[in-house]
Amino acid sequence: MKYLWVILLILVVFILQTNKIYAHQPFKIIKSTTDITTIDLSDASVSHAFYGEFESTDEEIIFNLNNFSDNILKFSILIPDQEPENQIKENYLPELSIEKLSNSENQQESIKELYKANIRSTFYEPYSQMNLIRVISHQETLQNGSTIKVTLKSNGVLRYVFSVGSKEIFSSVYASGNTEYFNSSAQIAWYINPIYINEPTSTPQELNESKPTPTHEELNENKPIQSAEEIQSTTKTQDLFIEQIDNTNISENRINISTLISVFSSIILIVVIVLITYKYKDNKNGNN
Repeated sequence: MKYLWVILLILVVFILQTNKIYAHQPFKIIKSTTDITTIDLSDASVSHAFYGEFESTDEEIIFNLNNFSDNILKFSILIPDQEPENQIKENYLPELSIEKLSNSENQQESIKELYKANIRSTFYEPYSQMNLIRVISHQETLQNGSTIKVTLKSNGVLRYVFSVGSKEIFSSVYASGNTEYFNSSAQIAWYINPIYINEPTSTPQELNESKPTPTHEELNENKPIQSAEEIQSTTKTQDLFIEQIDNTNISENRINISTLISVFSSIILIVVIVLITYKYKDNKNGNN
């Protein structure tokens, strides 16, 4: 019986090590077309990463952090360490406000705080395989029963990640609302495809009023001709993106296969050791 408990303990350790391949639960922010984009977390102590894009100023995303199993509020705003995000001036970075609701002596207290980008620390995130820049970071201990409303507001066009929590739990889903699971292939596509500001276009009426209709010959003269080299370069870029995504999938599959092989090999090794131990013990008892 003692050996059985040892086997179970070793198996639990291996399972925990396997889960450490993933640092957080990744989710994509889905913008609501009818209302304010809102995401609810039933346990904000569990590590989550929410990937999103701001396409204009004054966009808002709300995160309702409804429960904390360890009473610790921990969050960060991250941006890709890539162009154009790593060239953006500080006043174009997003800002974050929180509203803390807590019960004290049968009274509900509300505290509002504003956080603006004030740091730029770069780091490599091995789980998502991204180079990121942390622009906002905060951690504090909360009162029991506290709930937090986080409002993330845009000041410009960029990609961002809202990370919250620190406990690595993957057996349950805690996020709901305008969000969905974000797999590794989608994360890489998000990372390698930047977004840029689209210049406003004139209406057909404005075009007709400001410029006469060109003739067929003028259209042919003014029409830019894309060279074969430019077409080939565009095709190569798209192929490169697809190849990077495929390579990520292959690497992920190799990691999973290697992990399974390691776990099963360890189980077989443990069983062999236990059998040898019992055999040795039986032989020793027989000799006595």
